[in-house]
Amino acid sequence: MTRQRYNIKESLNRILRMFEGKAEADEAPNTMSGEILSHNQAFSDLAELLAGSLPSETAELPDSLKATVAQANAETTDTVAITPLSHTWIHEYGGIYIETGTSQPTLAANVWTKITGAFQDYTEDSGGEILCDWNDDRIVINEVGTFLVSYQLSLWTLDGADARLQLQIFSSGTAMGMTRSEIVFDNSGTCLSMSAFAPVPILVTGTPLDIRARPDAEIVIAPMAGQLLVQRMIG
Repeated sequence: MTRQRYNIKESLNRILRMFEGKAEADEAPNTMSGEILSHNQAFSDLAELLAGSLPSETAELPDSLKATVAQANAETTDTVAITPLSHTWIHEYGGIYIETGTSQPTLAANVWTKITGAFQDYTEDSGGEILCDWNDDRIVINEVGTFLVSYQLSLWTLDGADARLQLQIFSSGTAMGMTRSEIVFDNSGTCLSMSAFAPVPILVTGTPLDIRARPDAEIVIAPMAGQLLVQRMIG
């Protein structure tokens, strides 16, 4: 990159336009178009812009001062500024939830079955890094790292034998053993809550997470309420 040499007036005008979100496309000296303000005018507008009182203008942080998602997640030692927008990214969280109990899946004995048709919507999330794909009863993580994964489900038994039921998070179809919870149901119509949380490593982008259940005897359940949540762990 070639170093440019601007005079004071052009430097001030370029700085002002950058903070107005109107950075010049051409970095060469003496290529600015439109009105070129004097030293005093440029300083005055910049002061008002940063104070939020410049008419018809809103201050914007230049891209060179914004944090990337990777920087904001401590994947670099660089010191970076966080904007209000990127502040929502750095937490990198999301979730899907159940609140109606309308799904009534039959769970086969000794088989891991994905909890489907139960999730109604998603919680506030951080965008593309955490894809809350509630229509497919899963969360897709599009960034490599370690994520704290948690779930809580209130389940009602509708039919079947007494059973010992296990719940567990699966990552790309692989069981995450540290997320397993277990409880005993009886067939008299029991509503019980199950939950767990643990750090889960995500090794490739596009990794789906879902909740699966395995009873030791066939039962029918109704997930009444609950959620599957993920949050990026720093470091």
